[in-house]
Amino acid sequence: MQNIIIGTAGHVDHGKTFLIKALTGFDTDRLKEEKKRGITIENGFANLPNDLGLHLGIIDVPGHEKFVKNMLAGIGGIDLVLLVISLEEGIKPQTIEHFEIIKSLGIKKGIIVFTKLDSENIVDFDTLKSQVKDLVKGSNLENAKIIPVSSLTGKNIDVLKEEIFSLVKEIGERNSNKELTRLPIDRVFTMEGFGTVITGTLMEGKIDTGDELMVYPSQKIVKVRQIQSHGSVEPSALAGQRTAINLLNVKKEELNRGDVLATKSSIILSEMIDCKVTMFKSAKRKLKNGERVHFNYGSKQTEANVKVISDEYVQFKFESPIPIKRDDKYIIRFISPAETCGGGIVLNIATKRYKMEDGIALNHFKALDGNDDKSILLEMINDSSVDFPDPVFLSKKMNQGLKDIKEILKQLLGTDSIEVINPTRSKNEEINDNAIILSHKFYEGAKKYILDILNKYHRENPISKGLKKEELKSILFKRYNKVGDTKLEDLLNYMIGKNVLKQIDDLISSFEFDAVLDDKKSKEKIAIEKKYLDASYNVPLTQDVVTEFSTIKDGKNNKLEIRQMIVDLAKEGKLIKLSNDYYIHKDNFDKVLAVVDKLFENSDRITMTELRDKLETSRKYAILIIDYLDQKRITKLAGEYRMKGDRYGKV
Repeated sequence: MQNIIIGTAGHVDHGKTFLIKALTGFDTDRLKEEKKRGITIENGFANLPNDLGLHLGIIDVPGHEKFVKNMLAGIGGIDLVLLVISLEEGIKPQTIEHFEIIKSLGIKKGIIVFTKLDSENIVDFDTLKSQVKDLVKGSNLENAKIIPVSSLTGKNIDVLKEEIFSLVKEIGERNSNKELTRLPIDRVFTMEGFGTVITGTLMEGKIDTGDELMVYPSQKIVKVRQIQSHGSVEPSALAGQRTAINLLNVKKEELNRGDVLATKSSIILSEMIDCKVTMFKSAKRKLKNGERVHFNYGSKQTEANVKVISDEYVQFKFESPIPIKRDDKYIIRFISPAETCGGGIVLNIATKRYKMEDGIALNHFKALDGNDDKSILLEMINDSSVDFPDPVFLSKKMNQGLKDIKEILKQLLGTDSIEVINPTRSKNEEINDNAIILSHKFYEGAKKYILDILNKYHRENPISKGLKKEELKSILFKRYNKVGDTKLEDLLNYMIGKNVLKQIDDLISSFEFDAVLDDKKSKEKIAIEKKYLDASYNVPLTQDVVTEFSTIKDGKNNKLEIRQMIVDLAKEGKLIKLSNDYYIHKDNFDKVLAVVDKLFENSDRITMTELRDKLETSRKYAILIIDYLDQKRITKLAGEYRMKGDRYGKV
């Protein structure tokens, strides 16, 4: 069943609440304070009976200027608006303010209702009609019908109902994809025997009894115990429906008006957003760069700093991340003096800072402000490539289902505009949820950066087969500091697969590089190995070996090459690194192990002195060797003795 939300707008005391009572038979002024003062403070709700098989909910929003914040909390989910103007007073300040909000929020369907037709003191009808036509010219209400009514006598109420029923037939259904389920909370209260209850308009998606959902921005998991809508318990709440939801696993104090109930992990909390803005004609001043404003969205009001890009585009920066999505509407108010001054639409969430004077910024905003989903998604990929986005992230950015995003990505694959790093996908399979999606431009920049690192390393280490993979990733972390180890690994493997890089053991090099030793260097390497072999257990200091074998040519020494030869011998398994300063030849170390085995044949514990004597070396080298044995868990320290370690299994 289709669900439509109808809202009222207009100046205080122009008869909005009385009109709703005439339409529905229900008095929406539910608060004692409202009854006492005769004005609507909180938003009231009523159902409009009909024979169309539709759920028609009416929101009565406050008209008094002090209650604009509450008015904004209700009007954000409206499909059709009734702009109410009293025939006694005509157009007043809040009439204009509410109309500007309606226009800014993009509410496309509406009716202009002249109330108090029964009054003896009405303004000139034709004059008021002309003034209203001038007010709404160029807006979605330009062709709206004007219907004069009397809520007291009921005159023309049936005519108004018929026009409402006619218009709601033209309103399309909201997106019911459960991935996108989202309900801004406008009330939180406790009911005896039930516990915590929240109310709001389900903007999109569907909620079923028993669903586990997430509250944003706290990201607390809650469970739906019961759903009520239109006065009765329902198994589900549908997009566009006013609903009350009884929640489990949460206390009233843990929820706030303005929080959002949504599908788990479906919303990216944003500290900065890109927006299109339209300042109201009634605004007394322009929006300034660096200004602080009240920012209203959904059922929430918060504060934001303004970054002006142009007269049409701005960025808003929030002190705390907020749960907002692309295509959401918003309204802004100057803080001092308080004035509702403009509004617009969210173009991009979780964005980066752009400079007003940067031409790239304006191009970025124009690309986002279009109707082509393919171009918009490509711009979002350009904007977020530094974070290595995946399809799930992009679906949240676009506020579309994951399946739809993957379909657009498949279309982009053939344009050479993106690189899809899909490590576990064969050619005929779908794009994975965790695939990395990069713009081609960003990928080329990353490729150049990595090759520059490796080429510099190759120049400085011409005989090394490459840079250790973990060391390369450590360098990349400094540039791509929001990217995890797995994604960097996937990027490097992707570049290996495309013959940009190559990997030998744990070493990465550019694909074109080959470490080749000439005859002289080969002989040097053999001599270095022999040096360690001949040293037996009296292992030489690495720096002494480097100094002994280094030479000077054209004013430059080859110490780096000699040190690299030692490292390469260790990588080849011919040397074993005992510490940062000492290596031992593998053959000699095998002899050490044989001696240790022999010692443990005669006793379940040995001492460093015993090992020293058997190796016929000095205390210095014996300590160096036995510390390494402890480190590798071949032996384990127990007071003054060494016991058998993991090498010997359970003892």
